[in-house]
Amino acid sequence: MAATPPPLNAPRGPVTPPGVWGPIQINSHLHTLKILFYVLGAIELCIAVVLIPVAFAGYAAESNSMNPGAQPMLLIALLLAASLVFACVGALSFVAAKAMGQRQRHQLCLIAAGVSCLAGALGIALGVYAFIVLLKPEVKTVFAPPGSTVVA
Repeated sequence: MAATPPPLNAPRGPVTPPGVWGPIQINSHLHTLKILFYVLGAIELCIAVVLIPVAFAGYAAESNSMNPGAQPMLLIALLLAASLVFACVGALSFVAAKAMGQRQRHQLCLIAAGVSCLAGALGIALGVYAFIVLLKPEVKTVFAPPGSTVVA
């Protein structure tokens, strides 16, 4: 047994330089991103489902209108197209969240981060956070298949 104990503030393992994330930080950020992409995808899919009855209600209201310039088919087409866009972006968010959980398809995750910026304030904040995390060299190495080299 040593006569003097080791100092309390001594490093306990390999020391990473400032600004470089360790494996625990990388896993934590990717887990947070995975949850946030699932939440964003669920919100977008809910909006897509709600827009479908709104489209038909708008069509019914416009077709009974006394206004000769009313275009009920244009209204239903626009709302159904918006519902389709929300459903596609929501599905992309779910696929990206699953890919982040499995640490696969880095390019798809970057594309989903860019597309999430279309979802308003929540999507922009999530997209910026995702870009900050996904573009770190340490995170790119986590997504790389075993035995390959990553050019940062």
